[in-house]
Amino acid sequence: MNISADNNLKNEVDKITNLFRQRNFKEALILSDNLIKKQSKIPFLFNLNGLINLNLEKWQSAIKVFKKALDCDQQYVEAYNNMGIAYSHLGNREKAVENYTRAIEIKKDYANGYNNLASHYDDLGNYDEAVKNYVNALKFNPEHQNAQNNLIHLINFFNPKNHNNNSIIKANSEIKNIETRISIHNDISNQSLYEFLSKCNKILKNNIKNLAFFDSQIHRRNGHDLGCDRHHKAFNKYRIIPEYCFSCFKVQIELKTVTQLLKLFFIFDQLKLPNDNIRKCFVELRPNIPGTYKGLIYCSSKEDADNIFNITKPFVEKLMRENFEIKVKRGCTEFDLVFPGYKDTDDLKKITYDNNWKNKEELIDREILNGSKKGKKVFSRSLPGACLGDILIMNNWLNYAKLINDETYKDIADEIFFSEYIYHAVKKRNV
Repeated sequence: MNISADNNLKNEVDKITNLFRQRNFKEALILSDNLIKKQSKIPFLFNLNGLINLNLEKWQSAIKVFKKALDCDQQYVEAYNNMGIAYSHLGNREKAVENYTRAIEIKKDYANGYNNLASHYDDLGNYDEAVKNYVNALKFNPEHQNAQNNLIHLINFFNPKNHNNNSIIKANSEIKNIETRISIHNDISNQSLYEFLSKCNKILKNNIKNLAFFDSQIHRRNGHDLGCDRHHKAFNKYRIIPEYCFSCFKVQIELKTVTQLLKLFFIFDQLKLPNDNIRKCFVELRPNIPGTYKGLIYCSSKEDADNIFNITKPFVEKLMRENFEIKVKRGCTEFDLVFPGYKDTDDLKKITYDNNWKNKEELIDREILNGSKKGKKVFSRSLPGACLGDILIMNNWLNYAKLINDETYKDIADEIFFSEYIYHAVKKRNV
């Protein structure tokens, strides 16, 4: 054995992996390319090189080196799995499924393979297959955080059948079967919120080992994609406001306490709106954005927003009574910070669309068209009533309330599950 050669190889691999962890992918690729020229029989090195190419969005290059890893070892599970990811990015559905499946055939308990196959079906709206594979991922690795979070997100709009042996699906079913008389047509007392959360948290404790959930927003979707990822990409890259966003209005509700936010959840869950408008309620975690507890209802025009305002306001007034603000605004707060006056609905001509921005939007659309096809999810309508994900987010809200010294959380909860995610987000916001 050449100990010196082995140590040199280890040192070079350590350099590459450290650069990879630091997200210095370009430098990592240079070193990795040089290393595999010298070491052409080690599948791990090709797989590492492929992962670097994946992160640089060089999908075809990644596939080539994953295939070289398989030339060295035809049973190399990780190479099949990672090649499936590359094909998912390219939008080659058949090849993606083929490679994820091959990884699972070789290693029956390969949780990553099941999760990636599930995520692929999830994107396509094939929820039965997605659930089956998320469940398998968690069967073989109950601590698989991505599979757990993916499954929790999915059951917000899909009711799985025949999987009650899975603790997440079991907990979700029990939460949805809780009998509650909480109604936006009556008064919602703190006691009723306390009783509801106590029952839900008991279910969580009995079923869910890892209560970490990295989300702070509860959505009620209608199946329509507003394209916000695309619009923010254009804004962040070129500092322009997309044309679509000039017709995007919101009814915004700002609150003072976490108990009010819980009540707003029930308003948003139960409220019937003419166009089934998308809505969300959340705690504010963005740095430099004022406010704490908020709700938004998305509208397609100023007229639509005014109508939704008139429908929603009486429920907010009845259940909140005081210490709230409800108003109509346009677009996103970030846009107004760069273009002051954009959100002012009293003077919509203050900030108007610049036709010179069309070229920038076309560049973004071309970039999206030529970019990754992975994660382009089919949008489905949220199921009514509280689900497991909602309860986990509510616990994150209670963490937030405690951290900002909102003592009202004590009126609706005896105990809260510590959220490291919320702790660090609030700390970062307050720096």
